[in-house]
Amino acid sequence: MSILARRRRFLSITAVAVGAATLLTACGSADSELPLTGLVLSSDSLPAGYSVVPADVEDLVAGNRRTLEQAASVAFTPEGCTPTADAAFTPELDADNTVLLVAQSDTGTLSELVTTVRRNLDADRRATTGVCAVVTAVPSQGTLAGSRIVTTSTELPAPSGAAVEQALVLRSDSVTALTGGRVLVRSTLLSNVLVRRPSGEVVTVQVNVGSPDSGVLPVAPEQITPPLPQEEYLALVQAAVDRAAR
Repeated sequence: MSILARRRRFLSITAVAVGAATLLTACGSADSELPLTGLVLSSDSLPAGYSVVPADVEDLVAGNRRTLEQAASVAFTPEGCTPTADAAFTPELDADNTVLLVAQSDTGTLSELVTTVRRNLDADRRATTGVCAVVTAVPSQGTLAGSRIVTTSTELPAPSGAAVEQALVLRSDSVTALTGGRVLVRSTLLSNVLVRRPSGEVVTVQVNVGSPDSGVLPVAPEQITPPLPQEEYLALVQAAVDRAAR
């Protein structure tokens, strides 16, 4: 994930509606693994008010490629906090190794990705925690050129279970100070989890929920409201991990 990309755009361009594929069960014996298409959450497992909408993997890859190109012209501080994980991860995704789901509500956009491509969570952690928990990004090109985007990342409890090999769960709040003095505000809940299936295969599971852009505000609010209550989001991530581990 290009952290800047996900803070700005990931949830608005990601995903494929899996529809009835999410209801598939494995053939054969009771302990057979589910196919990749059966590892995403079913529509009735989504938070209230969210409805699945169509998209495809090619849109995800193309959109992330554009944001990666734009990120090349962004200055990040502190030094060393430039996100790098997406540059290696995104080009490997395709319709054969990745299943995605996107759902929308009046209060946000939810996406889930399950893929056999292994994500570098160590790189994600370096770019979002420790000295990089608060990062300032200044684009030099595009509509936000000259703006200052300050993103504060807070690590949340990871999902549990023997199948969890590695996990990083975050709340990411961004405040964009526009050149005219006003601001944009957005909150995103982000998770990347490496899940080991019974066969030993490891899949990457992402569950992301983002609020819509706030619209231009005269000042940033004292508190930023996340798109889902934290406990509800963490339960959703746990459910996604449990399903992917089957």
